[in-house]
Amino acid sequence: MNDVALRIFFDESGKRNNKPNLMGGFSVPSDLYESEKFQSWSQKLRDGEIRFHWVGFTGDSRIRDNIREIMILVALHRKMLKFNVINYDYTILNNGAPQTIISQIVYSKFPERLIYGLLRGYGKNASIEANICIEESTEYRDIRLNDTIKEQLNVQSIYRGEQFRVVSSRLIPKGQEIGLELTDLLLGFVRTIILNEPDEKSKSVCAKNNLIVELLKEHQFYSFMESFRLFEWTRTRELNETNFSDYLQIYLASHHTKFIPRR
Repeated sequence: MNDVALRIFFDESGKRNNKPNLMGGFSVPSDLYESEKFQSWSQKLRDGEIRFHWVGFTGDSRIRDNIREIMILVALHRKMLKFNVINYDYTILNNGAPQTIISQIVYSKFPERLIYGLLRGYGKNASIEANICIEESTEYRDIRLNDTIKEQLNVQSIYRGEQFRVVSSRLIPKGQEIGLELTDLLLGFVRTIILNEPDEKSKSVCAKNNLIVELLKEHQFYSFMESFRLFEWTRTRELNETNFSDYLQIYLASHHTKFIPRR
């Protein structure tokens, strides 16, 4: 039996009516995540030496360089990483449904399905032990998401005959773990690519587009983003998987002059 330890990070982007409403799960082998190359970034976060702020990013050179450096590191290890995203429509959920039901779906069912997708399917000869980190928020703390997600996933593992076990699940404050910051950044990239807004809209949009296109010119980073699994929900029984590379192609077609400069 091959024992595999994973660190899984969960975050969301675009709450309430701020479409698209996204949730993301990022899976990293524990041995890799606990190596100096990743832990040094976590330490810099805790020491306040670096910061990532994608929502308000307007081109600050220091933030841009930090984002570029950490994404190149991630891309180098892309074959060991998984990133899953759920794109759901909160306005459909909020159309007359009781708030308790909405909270149960958004803050329980979706996270469970997202993380389950990162744990399942490793085969009968692989035994997975997972430690989950969830970015702390009032909503998650109120419903004790860290406790319920651990219980639900372990039940799913037994019920479906999967070879995984969630060892721990914790709520972690922002600025403590590079894995959570990466999850937040990658969700921001996905949001920017799906929205595909023109540079002319604002300085922030232009700066984000410039950085993403610059990163996508790197083959390894493009390959990493192509591997993203995107699931969409619009009041259907199942989550429908959508080819994220189609969004990438549409995005790059809109920014082709930057991606392939004129000679």
